[in-house]
Amino acid sequence: MQKADTQVTEQDAGGRQELPAVNGSPSAASPSAASRVPHINQLTGIRALAALWVLLFHFRPELIEAFGFLYPLIPLMNVGYLGVDLFFVLSGFILTYTHLDRMIVGWGPRKMIAFLWLRLSRIWPVMFTMLIVWGCYLAWLATTTNDGGYHYALQPGRFLAHVFLVQAWGTAHHDWNPIDWSLSAEWMAYIAFCFLVVLLAKFRALLSSRALIGLALLAVLPIVLVGIGFQDGSDLMWDGDKVVEGMVPLRVLTEFVGGAIVAVLVLRHGLTAKLPWFLRPTVVLPLILVVIYAICLYDPAVRVRFAVDWRINGHLMWGATETVVVVPLFLLLVGSLAVSGRDVTSRFLSTKVMVWGGKVSFALYLVHWLLLDLMRRLLTSWGYVDDPSSWGYRLLLIAALVLSVVGGWLLHRYVEEPCQRSMRKMLPRSIKV
Repeated sequence: MQKADTQVTEQDAGGRQELPAVNGSPSAASPSAASRVPHINQLTGIRALAALWVLLFHFRPELIEAFGFLYPLIPLMNVGYLGVDLFFVLSGFILTYTHLDRMIVGWGPRKMIAFLWLRLSRIWPVMFTMLIVWGCYLAWLATTTNDGGYHYALQPGRFLAHVFLVQAWGTAHHDWNPIDWSLSAEWMAYIAFCFLVVLLAKFRALLSSRALIGLALLAVLPIVLVGIGFQDGSDLMWDGDKVVEGMVPLRVLTEFVGGAIVAVLVLRHGLTAKLPWFLRPTVVLPLILVVIYAICLYDPAVRVRFAVDWRINGHLMWGATETVVVVPLFLLLVGSLAVSGRDVTSRFLSTKVMVWGGKVSFALYLVHWLLLDLMRRLLTSWGYVDDPSSWGYRLLLIAALVLSVVGGWLLHRYVEEPCQRSMRKMLPRSIKV
């Protein structure tokens, strides 16, 4: 789950939004013109919701045990892993919208290197910082416990795999920072994007809008068909306790490409495109929720992971894998948000709080699992684990959630932003994108 640039056009006096010289030609918008396009705030805000969804997914056992009144949210929390899939779609959309014109003009190795360096400046400093923090944490656990698994987890080879962002390209179990696998997946998509831009430019120039819509849906069809066949609670990745071979590339590349093709559509029609009411964000977002709840409450084929009927207070805690059918709706949601700046949902996602949450979402994502793991250890060592209704249990849980947000902000403010600026300055002007 990475942090992508989100851009939108300035409004004219009439309140309408227009793209500078955007049409079907791959080179219609010059690099200098494209660089002046400001942020799409609503797409920054939706990142905050995606990160929150993932956080609730990971904290859901403790949340449900401590605060039983949250049980109506269980179907939604159980499939919070889909927040990562939403990020993959967003990534494909934003990078295509932002970089397609600039990449295709003078396309070649220099443009590829510049693009990949810019992406590294976004994700690598925060990832590496948390990798070092996790290394210290695991080393402490290895010296204070008798669990040999921590010594195994500290293998230098796996550390280097994380450093070079290839740790999720195989089937190795998630180690060090268990959730930075999505950054490795994103890095794979970035490399693919360097070559994909050529196809995207041709699609934009040669294909009709209906053909592009069909192609976007076709792009995500494989993950939908494969995902439906998984066990409930497999998070679109696991077969028991093993990572399914090829699942990470399939998941990220299909969703990234789908989002990229939607961006081509937006580039063609501009941000002034008028959508019918039933395709606007205020309809699409509730529709996604309705589909998730309907599938989770009336799961047509319950096949639980580990063959374990995991319940808390009588509520099944495995997410229905059939909810993967909302991935095509993610394409519609992202596209409709981009062209519906005046929609109620877009306005909410453009508020200062939501935009702030979107900006820190990447760092929040990377830091929250450490606080979750530490909280669980404290609950056990302090004797609260068997008494979730106690205030000690609840206060530890609230503290972990709050510290996740604070830690995410600190990481964003003092690592992500300054390191990004410094790395961008290292890029020679002759090869800047």
